[in-house]
Amino acid sequence: GYSTVIKTPMCIRTMEEKMMSTKYTKIEEFKEDTFLMFANCVKYNTGPSGQWFRNEAGRQKKLWKETIFPDAKAKLKADMTKRKKALAQAKAAESGEVSGSKKRKPPPPLAFAPVEKGEKGNSTASAVIAPKEGKDDAAIIHLRAKNVNPLPAWSYKRRRKDVDFPSMQCLASMLLADPFVMRVIMDKIERILRIDVIKEKGIPSGHPLLPSLIQVLNIAQLSMQICALKGKHLSVPDAGIENILLEGNERSLPYDSLRKFVPLFGKMLLDADLDKRMAAGGDLHDVALQALISRPEIEAKEWEGATLLHGLLVVVEGALVHLLQPGNSNELALRDQFPRFVSALDRISGGNMLNERPFLASLAQTLLRYKSKLPHSTRDLVTNCMISWLKMGGKASPKMTICSSLHESFMNLLNEWSSLGNLVLPRDLFLSLAEQAVAAAGGVDLGKTSKAFVKLWTRDDESFSSVKNQYLRMLSTTPDAKAAQWQEKMGICEMDTSTSKTND
Repeated sequence: GYSTVIKTPMCIRTMEEKMMSTKYTKIEEFKEDTFLMFANCVKYNTGPSGQWFRNEAGRQKKLWKETIFPDAKAKLKADMTKRKKALAQAKAAESGEVSGSKKRKPPPPLAFAPVEKGEKGNSTASAVIAPKEGKDDAAIIHLRAKNVNPLPAWSYKRRRKDVDFPSMQCLASMLLADPFVMRVIMDKIERILRIDVIKEKGIPSGHPLLPSLIQVLNIAQLSMQICALKGKHLSVPDAGIENILLEGNERSLPYDSLRKFVPLFGKMLLDADLDKRMAAGGDLHDVALQALISRPEIEAKEWEGATLLHGLLVVVEGALVHLLQPGNSNELALRDQFPRFVSALDRISGGNMLNERPFLASLAQTLLRYKSKLPHSTRDLVTNCMISWLKMGGKASPKMTICSSLHESFMNLLNEWSSLGNLVLPRDLFLSLAEQAVAAAGGVDLGKTSKAFVKLWTRDDESFSSVKNQYLRMLSTTPDAKAAQWQEKMGICEMDTSTSKTND
């Protein structure tokens, strides 16, 4: 999901490699890459869960811009002046221009000074390639990788006591906050439940690895607070084997997650497998037709109290994406499976799915794998679900809902389906779904104008730009008459759409 959000990635290792291969011709290029790294951090970490990372990126950028970069620039300038002087003295001493004085030994080669060995393998002053006359400032531009000596070996130095470094707990929590690390843990938990626990008819708490992974999830849930306090205050939750109540708490979240909600998730996986077997083409279809076995009912009340377990939410999201993969289920079974997973997600998330960007991106990529073979019933299940999530929106304001990742992902998915042709998503249905999305996100009844949507559209709000681009993409591929009619319903002007079509 990171590469879909960040189109130009940048990290410290990449900048280090560019320095070692002399790809920087001036210090301003290094400055641009550093600012790009901070900008990527702010862009990727959206929503409430990324608040700490955005603040920390802003703080470090300000410190780097106001203190570190000016100091480094001054040191570079002083070092370049010193090197020019040393090179000039070495050249003058070799040519004999300095008379009546002892011949000075040339200075040792500097870190990036181009040096060539003599016939006997010794470095000499004549081997130093001097910059061209009148172009001393551009000497570094002509350096190549073969001219750069490796840096000296690393040596241990005592760190100053007054330097405030994050603790190991803080660094570990930052690692757990990485979505890629958490994705690996989520996949491992789901695999253990599918293969080891369910097939072996065991219980989650009896597995040798699962309780520890659930404990890691609970620690990761606290990673934001730990990072915010720089790891100075830390309470490690237990594995959940026993019902241990911490001071001031009425419930043990580790115990609830391992003993109550993880078994519920396992039951939901079993129910999904049973739905597939009872659907047409399954080995239990004939039994189901004779009413000898009934389909599992959706019991949303079972998930009450799971809103504090964000790690469990991600596990259920991953299981739903896995279920929707082509070949893992069928059209008839999904009619019963999909609502069961959505009901669990609604309970665990507290009705707020607005900023689950990694899940929404994975869901879209999975559905697009069907291409033109996407079943209409599956399409309708997903669109109705996403519109209902926009209506729920938790306690968010209309502006937050309209500018949310859910709204953007929904319109992007509709645009991608529309590009596959009318067989997947007819144009009239596309416009109707877009109208429903505007009403749901704006908190108004269908057919009424959303003042919040119109206000954001006319003011060109930056937070709304990504969502607006999806609507402009829709209107640019719609016949003019229908586009104008849709805009009139929404109460927005035609200027932006006509501009978009001209640019296209």
